Amino acid sequence: MVTTEIEIKDDMHILADFMYSMILKYSDKVDLDSLPDPEVLFLMQDIRKFIKLSAEKRKEKDLFDIEYVLFT
Repeated sequence: MVTTEIEIKDDMHILADFMYSMILKYSDKVDLDSLPDPEVLFLMQDIRKFIKLSAEKRKEKDLFDIEYVLFT
């Protein structure tokens, strides 16, 4: 049981070293500073989904429904 834990840690260490070397090698080519902020991208996706769902709900509602008239 101890040997498998050591093997897993060794494999993870090898993977971490590989990822580190790839990031160092290609970071100047990728220009990480110019990439957009992921939080803004996810927020925009959520807003688009909300708008799409609300538009679909508006299509389903009756134009003379009391809730539609009061809250739109």
